[in-house]
Amino acid sequence: MHKLEDKIKIHEGPKTSAQKISLFCPYVSPRVADTLKQVLETRWIGQGPRVERVEDIFRFQFKAPHAIALNSCTSALHLALILSGVKARDEVITTPLTCYATVAPILYQRARPVFADIQPETLNIDPESIEKKITKRTRAILIVHWAGMPCDMDEIKALAWERGIPVIADAAHALGASYRGRLIGGISPFTCFSFQAIKQITSGDGGMLTTLSAKHAARARLLRWYGIDRDFKGDIYKKFQVRELGYKYHMNDLTAAMLRVQLEELPAILERRRQIVQRYQQALKDVDGLELFYEPEDRESAHWLFNILVDRRKDFQSRLVQFGVETSLVHIRCDTYPILGGKRRKLPGMDLVEPRYLALPLHNHLSDEDVEYIIRIIRQGW
Repeated sequence: MHKLEDKIKIHEGPKTSAQKISLFCPYVSPRVADTLKQVLETRWIGQGPRVERVEDIFRFQFKAPHAIALNSCTSALHLALILSGVKARDEVITTPLTCYATVAPILYQRARPVFADIQPETLNIDPESIEKKITKRTRAILIVHWAGMPCDMDEIKALAWERGIPVIADAAHALGASYRGRLIGGISPFTCFSFQAIKQITSGDGGMLTTLSAKHAARARLLRWYGIDRDFKGDIYKKFQVRELGYKYHMNDLTAAMLRVQLEELPAILERRRQIVQRYQQALKDVDGLELFYEPEDRESAHWLFNILVDRRKDFQSRLVQFGVETSLVHIRCDTYPILGGKRRKLPGMDLVEPRYLALPLHNHLSDEDVEYIIRIIRQGW
C-alpha cells in the first residue's frame, strides 16, 4: 500500500536554475480525469446528486453544521452579506489587505466598506481597530484569514456578539486551518471557501458557504438558484413562485466530482505545504534584512502563502527573478482602488508593512531541491 503522498506525486523535480520556479502552480489529482469522464457519461452534468454529496462530505470533514456548494467564494461572500441583512448605505468592516473579491460583494449590496487596520506581526485584521470602526451603521464584520492563518476569533466574536453584529469569514486562504482546536468552517456564523485554480485544492473554480443556522442554509439554497426551490416536486406553478431575487451561483456536478477527489487528498497536500514552510522558517530566520511573521501557537495555518517582510523589496525581487524565482505581493491594499475611494489614513499597521511584505513560492509541485535553491539564493543577499 502506497502512502497518499506518494500516490499524488506532490513533489516533482528537481528543476534547474534556468527554469522558472513559479509562485503558484495548480495541483490536480491524477484521479480527476477518470472521475470527470464518469460524470460525462451520466445524464447529470449540471447541479445534481454529486453537488449534494460533496456538501455532505464537506460538512463532515470541516465540522460545519451546514454547507452550500457554489460557483465561487465571491458568490459565497455575497450570499453571506445578504443573509446578514446588509443593505444599501450600511457599513461592513473589513481588512484593507485582501483580494478585491472580498470587498466587491459589499458594493453589490450598495453598502460601504470600512477598513480596519491590520496586525503588522500577522497581517490579519486587528480586533482593536475593528472595535474603533464600529458605528450605528455597522451591519457586518468581514474578516480574512490572511495567507491561511486564522484571525483572533475569540476577540472578534466577543466584540461582535455584544453588539449583535454577524461575523463573516473569508476563508479563501484557510481551507484546513484551525483555531484553538476547531477547524475553520464551524466557528463563524458564515464562512466562505474558495476552490479557485491556485488555492490549496482546486476544482477549476468553485466555492462553499458554511453556516451555523439551518434557516440561513435553506435561504442560501434558494438564492443560489434564482430564488427557485429546486427541491419542490409539486405543481410547477407553485414551484416558480419566486419571492426574493436570487442568482445563478450554484455548483455543477462536474465541479463537485472534481472537488470530492481533491478533498480526499487535502491532508497530504497540506502536510507537504507545512514541510516547505517549516524549511523556509528554519533557513531564513537569521537572514539580515528579512523578517518572518509571528505564528500563534493556538492555531494552525493552512499555508496558502508564505509571506516575509523584506528590506529593499524591489532589489530583493530583482535578484530572485535573475535566478528564475517568482515572487509577488499577491494582493495590494484594497483601499487604494479608485472604486473604493482611495487610500485611507490612520491605518498605521498597514502603512508599516506595505513597503516590505512579499510572498515566496509555495505549492505542491515544489521539490525539496527547489526549496533549497530558493533559500540559497536568498541567503546570498540582494
